Amino acid sequence: MPSSGAILNSLKDALPEVVAIFESAKREILFIVPPSVLSIAGTSFNTVENAKRFKQNGGVMRGITTISRVNAEETQMRLDLGEDLRHSDLQYEIFMIVGDRQHSLSAMYADVKEFTLDTPIVAFKCESPIYAEYLITAFEKAWSEAVPAEERLRELLKQGHL
Repeated sequence: MPSSGAILNSLKDALPEVVAIFESAKREILFIVPPSVLSIAGTSFNTVENAKRFKQNGGVMRGITTISRVNAEETQMRLDLGEDLRHSDLQYEIFMIVGDRQHSLSAMYADVKEFTLDTPIVAFKCESPIYAEYLITAFEKAWSEAVPAEERLRELLKQGHL
């Protein structure tokens, strides 16, 4: 099966590819994203509705982000939709999404604290199962080290941050 790929240069260019993965995936979506990217994708590109439809159709969604008091409400809303989220304090300087172990988008960036649609990144969209497997291996390692979102929300509540 031939695979294809393309380089994208801004978050604004990359997020439509994220939507395409949500719309084409049938079984599984995995992602690691900074909280500001998760928020922009949800509000500007309607990925929350896409995720809801995906879950209603039986899809499995697992994601890793940094959970803080700033995005606690959004995190709870995503948990209520059935997303399986985990928290990590690590700064990966990459974000990624993989759909059905084939379609993927991965992006590298340096020293970005808060993303906007115009944030320059170097993103690679690809339809190769081999590249997707590479990303999945990295995801599974990060997943095993991350904290379940419910646990992180309880911790924030206990600290008085919610």
